[in-house]
Amino acid sequence: MIKLKESSSRSREYINVMKDWRVLVFTKLFWPEGGGAELATYLIVRDILSKYFDAIVVSGTEKPKDDILRCCRYIYWSVLRTRYKPAEWLKLLANAKTIRKLISQADAIYIPSHTLLPLAIIAKSIKPGIKIVLHLHNYQPLTYTSVVLAGREPELATDIVVERGEHGSLLRALVSGLGHYINNINTLSLHFADKLICVSRRQYEILTKYIPVIRNKAVVIYNPLPPVPDISKKLSDYPTILFSGGGSFVKGFHLAVKAFTKILSQHNCRIYFIGGYPYYQQRFLERYTSKSHGKLIALGRVPHEKLIALHKHIWAILFPSVCEEPLPYSIAESCLLGTIPVASSVGGVPEIVEGTHAEKLLFRPGDVEDFIEKVDYALVLSREELMDISIELKEKTQKRFDAKRIRDRLSRVFLSLVKG
Repeated sequence: MIKLKESSSRSREYINVMKDWRVLVFTKLFWPEGGGAELATYLIVRDILSKYFDAIVVSGTEKPKDDILRCCRYIYWSVLRTRYKPAEWLKLLANAKTIRKLISQADAIYIPSHTLLPLAIIAKSIKPGIKIVLHLHNYQPLTYTSVVLAGREPELATDIVVERGEHGSLLRALVSGLGHYINNINTLSLHFADKLICVSRRQYEILTKYIPVIRNKAVVIYNPLPPVPDISKKLSDYPTILFSGGGSFVKGFHLAVKAFTKILSQHNCRIYFIGGYPYYQQRFLERYTSKSHGKLIALGRVPHEKLIALHKHIWAILFPSVCEEPLPYSIAESCLLGTIPVASSVGGVPEIVEGTHAEKLLFRPGDVEDFIEKVDYALVLSREELMDISIELKEKTQKRFDAKRIRDRLSRVFLSLVKG
């Protein structure tokens, strides 16, 4: 429940006003499509917006998670499935009549999708008094790729490096350079918001460093975490570690490859590689797997349930990301499952493991030798030490991501708009 300081009659008045308030949620995708941002949006709509407001979700996902249809209205809009951001913006302008109709009936707009930030400008031009909340799950206001690389300025070169690393195409990387300047429209969008939600202190620091005018309207609230099964940890007799970043450059695939050859030569252990890979990476992993005598296992994409099951036995996960991850769900989930993360010290990662033994396993971003050293440290821990650390990780992460506290803080953001 939202805690109000006013008298009970005043509280009832606000609750009634909130129930009459129509909040329009614009999101490109909706869970179960998408990733961490879409999962967080689903939890916020289900557990907060639908309970306190007349919530309407507009999304490009045709089949959302079933329970969302029971708690709010849902509108599937195929326009939002447009692949490239500039093309999507043009389509939105071309469908101004539909947008105008939706916005004219709303009291507030919640935009958690980075590709739809310009809707804030459109909404204010249509209805100047409408309240707008932007939930920033990445760095779209700073770079066209929405990524900030650790140790680099968010500039044109950053976008080119990221596109080249992620897609292996020099042409695509050069074309993305044009997008870097087009991206100024996303920066402008922040000026039209009434409230901005950042998901970690580090993300807030980076965004306000380059866009200081948002400092007074931005708040830091951790994303709500999904229910995680209380697995009974039973470590494998054979030291086992997991890399689940797929072939992504920003998730550190190139660093994981450099590290695992040394790790497997120095330790009698097993490494799982999970995720999607382009053909040339897949072929490389297959060749190495055939020569590793079962030490390297490449599973490709796996259902989330299978990933959870693996956590029951694995000793540690590897997270060599090279970007300023705002608040990676994979690290928080790993801690809740009692699995030690060996992670680069980027973005919100240090905030997740703060005050736990996992702090000792953070390594310098991009430093392969430091990465290997921390993996070595994890693999020589005794099973008893690992189980003690596992219990500590669970307890401190549950406290840090207390569901009620996060719900209350998010609720107050929207309540402040009603009162305003």
